[in-house]
Amino acid sequence: MFYCDNCGYKSVKWLGKCPLCGGWENFVEEKEPGRDRIKIKEEKLPPKLLKDIKEADYQRIYTGIDGFDCILGGGLVKGEIILIGGEPGVGKSTLLLEVSSKLAAVGKTLYVSAEESSQQIGLRAKRLGSDFSNFYILGEDNLEEAANYIKDGKFKFVMIDSIQAVYSSCCEGSKGSISQIRGCADYLTHIAKSLGVVIFVVGHVTKEGAIAGPKLLEHIVDCVLYFEGETLSNYRILRAIKNRFGPTPDFAVFEMTSRGLKEVKKVTELFLPHKEQSLCGSCVICAIEGIRAFLIELQSLVGRANFSTVRRRSLGFDFNRFSLLIAIIEKRLKISLSSEDVFLNVAGGLKVNDPAADLGAIVAIVSSFGEKEVSLSDVFMAEIGLGGELRRINNVNLRLKEAGRAGFKRCFIPEGNLKEVDKSFNFKIEGFSSVKEVIEKVLR
Repeated sequence: MFYCDNCGYKSVKWLGKCPLCGGWENFVEEKEPGRDRIKIKEEKLPPKLLKDIKEADYQRIYTGIDGFDCILGGGLVKGEIILIGGEPGVGKSTLLLEVSSKLAAVGKTLYVSAEESSQQIGLRAKRLGSDFSNFYILGEDNLEEAANYIKDGKFKFVMIDSIQAVYSSCCEGSKGSISQIRGCADYLTHIAKSLGVVIFVVGHVTKEGAIAGPKLLEHIVDCVLYFEGETLSNYRILRAIKNRFGPTPDFAVFEMTSRGLKEVKKVTELFLPHKEQSLCGSCVICAIEGIRAFLIELQSLVGRANFSTVRRRSLGFDFNRFSLLIAIIEKRLKISLSSEDVFLNVAGGLKVNDPAADLGAIVAIVSSFGEKEVSLSDVFMAEIGLGGELRRINNVNLRLKEAGRAGFKRCFIPEGNLKEVDKSFNFKIEGFSSVKEVIEKVLR
């Protein structure tokens, strides 16, 4: 079997040009690493009836960090392997140290660093001020040597920093190559499942924002987390992209301080506008990611185009959906934007994929175009169909509960959701069947 050293594409014969990535002279022969490179004792168990499996066999392990446990689906699972990706300097190693300090109280924890020395890790750990009495550091980049320590030390939790920096002597290629990353990830998974060890693996990202290495890496592991954050901001967002043992997508917010990462529990207050006067082109929506509802501000700017080609830009909002909403505005609301530059921004650096953000986006764009203010006490939540109709959204009571907790006085929702609204809410909830009705009500 041959594979492309650039993208991981496999072929039964050598190819000069890769049909997937278009690279030349990248195909090398694949040699499967032997399973016997380290003798790991595996307990052979016969098939077991599902009803005979005890609750203790799949009990969750809590890290002690509520937001981290939440995006994992309620805690760690024995034998789980978790991949954490992020740009250099975003705080991946700091996050692992924070988690390690909590897990050390549960069982023996090993931090394998292939990029930094034990002394460097120790200095950073002391700055965090946590208890590391049951926490071990190993400066090693050879996976076979690290596996020996994992087996002999009977560790319950292992951190590998990073998958691009470790190597296996049983795999061809240099550190960070496709063959090395795939071979090391496969072997780490074998260790986790065989010994029942929870393994965290750090992965670097490419300039496109994807985890470096073959896509197979994300398929091998049980959970994929992305750690995001702006260089000049103290806030970091941890997203669950894949999770075999919990809901996706989901996220948690942390603040980078001099004492390490601190979880932000009241996410809504972080992303809501802190202003006393209404502005044109600004409104609040309620979106859901995973099992969490949060309020966030949408901002739009519409102005006369100075060039023959108009500009359309969206930050944190899907561009294809953004273009579709502009078409709905022109067709259903009879507002011509053909000579206008239109910009849409999700405040706070978040990315919103919830279709319920459609109504807020249209309100913000039309508000900016007509230079009419939207009340700060209003919140919008509805999906917009191509006919301009408001379509039903999921978890409407969860959204309304979050809006009420934040002190909003009026919510605009689809008419089809009115029947399922809880009667206990003490603020005004209005249902509409079309986006035209909402615009006439809000921006009259």
